Amino acid sequence: MQSPEFQTLGFVTDNPSKLLASAVATGNVRGMQNVPGFDLIGAYTDPSGARLSLVRRKGREIEARPALASPETHRAAVSRLGDALAHASIILDEESSLELLVNVDDPTQYPERTAKDSNSFTLIQALQLGAICIRADVYETEEAFLAERPNDDVEWTSRAMASASIPGVGLLAPSELNARALVGFTVETAWKRTNELTGQEFWYGTGLSAVRVAFALPAKMDIEPGNVVLGTFTLTASSGLWDRN
Repeated sequence: MQSPEFQTLGFVTDNPSKLLASAVATGNVRGMQNVPGFDLIGAYTDPSGARLSLVRRKGREIEARPALASPETHRAAVSRLGDALAHASIILDEESSLELLVNVDDPTQYPERTAKDSNSFTLIQALQLGAICIRADVYETEEAFLAERPNDDVEWTSRAMASASIPGVGLLAPSELNARALVGFTVETAWKRTNELTGQEFWYGTGLSAVRVAFALPAKMDIEPGNVVLGTFTLTASSGLWDRN
């Protein structure tokens, strides 16, 4: 649990097993056992919004992945490429969509794409979308961003949301793809929250990108509403399974 995404969310530990045991002890873990294709799926949702997605295949240890609870929802057609990686077509209007690769925290809610059935998907009416920072730069305003963009020959935008692995879908093995993306957004709301499981702080907020998205940024960064953020993020998504009563 030492990847940049875990650190951003405050899940910093030298003992992952103890952290998972602590998460279970809080009572904030929801899960399902013996679901098709999995021994167990579940999620620990911290009151801060930081989330651990939990997956176990038969004969394997539980795998924990970083995720983010999000109030920002979008209509999307979603199919799964692997245990957690999914292809989400965010529906913008009747004629256009935003193609993203995301890590889902509830994999059984989406059909897995196979060579025999490459067109299957589930239409999710309210797909929760989040972005967890790997590295990013902050600009005071939109004007400052446009003045300081690194290369005038490249059409930089503060509304960027582009999955790096999208061109490889259908060409590369799922293991060669990931949910990392170039994301730019204008900060609309931001709060410094504390991960109650570890006591570590991080920024949680909402931003306007190509679509609205919840974000997590490291606590060491200085941000406020109106700032423009541009960088590399891991995109996460959920059908809302773990938030239903």
